[in-house]
Amino acid sequence: MNDSKTHVPTFLAISAWLTGFEQVELQGTGMVDTYYQTVIAKNSAADVDYFFAEAAAILAETAGDEAQTLAQIKSRLIPDSCYNSLAKNIILMWYTGEWYTQTDDPSTISSSQINGESYVQGLMWTAAETHPPGAKQPGYGSWAEPPIRIPA
Repeated sequence: MNDSKTHVPTFLAISAWLTGFEQVELQGTGMVDTYYQTVIAKNSAADVDYFFAEAAAILAETAGDEAQTLAQIKSRLIPDSCYNSLAKNIILMWYTGEWYTQTDDPSTISSSQINGESYVQGLMWTAAETHPPGAKQPGYGSWAEPPIRIPA
């Protein structure tokens, strides 16, 4: 049953693969539970259960082989026809803090903000090496210093 926290470890593990961020970085956003509950609320129980079963199977089958893991995720989770585009929605959710609908058709795609904190914690800000406008300000006078570059 997907209304419990049964799938949280798999959600966190597959989210790391889908976003390219480490699990600890995702946990550091404080959004794991909120995003997991969003997945549960916005999808059918069957889609959620089957998606997490497939994700767990992929991670178990390909453990230690990054190329194989990525290939299996690409072929078994990413296509829009798989699990009502759940993998794509998880990626978009982590990066933007929004839940998207109808992602398979760009002309009808729509989104809604999950909450105020999801905007602030969106991974897009980290990926762009900046802060969200109106939040996480770097401090007075910080503009006088060159930006900090974090090696990849």
